[in-house]
Amino acid sequence: MKKIKFYVCLMLSCLFSFTACDDEFKDETYVLYDMQPASTYLSDRSEDFSEWIKIMKYADLYNAVNVATQYFTLFVPNNQAVTEFYAKKGVSSIEELGEEYAKTLVRFHVINDTINQETFISTDGDLETQTLSEDYLNVSYGTGNENAGGLQSLYLNKEAHVVELANHVSNGYVYVLENVMTPLTESVYDRIQEESEYGIFKTALDETKLGARIHEIYENVPDANGKVTQQKRNYTVLAVTDATFQAEGIADFNGLANRLGAGTDYTNPENALYKYVAYHIISGMYSLSRMQQFDTEGSASKLWNTLSNDYLIKTSEEGDGFYLNYDNQESRSQFVEDNCDIKAKNGYIHQLSSCLWVTEQKPESVLFDLCDFEEIANAIAAGKADANCVYQTVGSSEGWLDCTELDIYQSYAPNPSSWRPGTCPDGLLNYMNAKSSNDWQYAQNHDYLVFNVGYMGWFSVQTPTILKGKYKVSIQFGHAKSIDFIAKASDGSNGGQMDISFDDKVITCYPYTSDHKTGNSYNFSYEVGEWEFDSTASHTFKLTLKDPTASKNSNYRMYIDYILFEPVTEE
Repeated sequence: MKKIKFYVCLMLSCLFSFTACDDEFKDETYVLYDMQPASTYLSDRSEDFSEWIKIMKYADLYNAVNVATQYFTLFVPNNQAVTEFYAKKGVSSIEELGEEYAKTLVRFHVINDTINQETFISTDGDLETQTLSEDYLNVSYGTGNENAGGLQSLYLNKEAHVVELANHVSNGYVYVLENVMTPLTESVYDRIQEESEYGIFKTALDETKLGARIHEIYENVPDANGKVTQQKRNYTVLAVTDATFQAEGIADFNGLANRLGAGTDYTNPENALYKYVAYHIISGMYSLSRMQQFDTEGSASKLWNTLSNDYLIKTSEEGDGFYLNYDNQESRSQFVEDNCDIKAKNGYIHQLSSCLWVTEQKPESVLFDLCDFEEIANAIAAGKADANCVYQTVGSSEGWLDCTELDIYQSYAPNPSSWRPGTCPDGLLNYMNAKSSNDWQYAQNHDYLVFNVGYMGWFSVQTPTILKGKYKVSIQFGHAKSIDFIAKASDGSNGGQMDISFDDKVITCYPYTSDHKTGNSYNFSYEVGEWEFDSTASHTFKLTLKDPTASKNSNYRMYIDYILFEPVTEE
């Protein structure tokens, strides 16, 4: 797949601005080679697409996707699909829905990238590239079409049946849909509210005020200088239907509160009802396929943090299927897969087969990827990274994002060096996605936190919730040939001395000298030591650099992939 550069600045304002703009390209010709560009192709099939063409023209985006110097993938509903969409909306034309809605609708059906048939049909879950409306489309098989199979049963967002795949045009591909996809403008709370089967669960969201929390798509976040920026907040909601509650003898909301012994102070995080509802909400946007993945090769389970901070959910693959909290018979549940991957602007809703009662978990290995934060994904999607940067994806070249000011990290740099080599940005903390030409591509999620805070500088970050217990702690680092001087303790370096701490316990170590292999880019693991955590909680990981060369050598930098916590079993 090609990462597309934008060459026409005026065109960008038409594609991405939420304000109206004239179609500056309406009188241009865009024929390339012997193939037609996207809009011309649609016009030549007007008997199939005349209604969608009207929508594109009304949105001033018809000629925008015809430019020969840019590449697009269009998901185009046929005429019957548009007619049915109008009937569903209670209108007879796009004008009744308004120009801004038309723009949102078209952007939701266009990706500024090329997605060929092989890539499309091999996708299990979300496509890697966002639409022009900054949303991810989900690919699935079989929903709502039991008589079809294979390529005839492909759906987008479990809503639009794909009836033609990857028609090649000169500037991309056109996929034909049998249904119009509804733009993602609603929150996960809105989606739950519109479904009558979630009445009890919706009332519980309201009573705990957690409904208001997951309804807020963007949060105003002030930085250290008082400047306020909008930060998108995403959630994955594990929803329980009224029928499922009723199977447990719970007829209404009061029945649920009584079953939990919740009293009346529902907005208190220590209240049993609050804990129960918060236990069904995970921060971040996770599709079903992502929920069914594990962190390391050979692993068959994973712990998930919830908004009920002290309690985690365990997903695991057992002999006859995929489970949540398999080890606890009362809490055990499964995903109702046909009713999962319900998309909203700020997350997913997955329906559960049982009530998923709150339960304590036994210690499990936890892999903490220091770059697995939605704030990084959102910053890249908002265009704050360089043109090569792609989140958790191997690129043809390295991509960078300065993360120093993101609120997920704290840092202090009294003596930073005048770095950076090559294409590195000048931030103290940087996100880097790996490229396909070296072994960094095998990093967890294909990315690193790259840092140099100088001599006696530090950075810190909060870990996921770690269950009470003793753990062996290892850190996965990356090495580059240009920092061989650290591993060799040469050129004034003391071997990369650093202090590593979780909360108050500090260990001094030299990870880069522990691995005497030098040369081209690779990954290595360093065992820091053992930590015993007295309570189930998140902890502050802090790394302080104590190598004087960190303030002198412009090549000085270090790469962290992840931290692994492995339970220690006492004999």
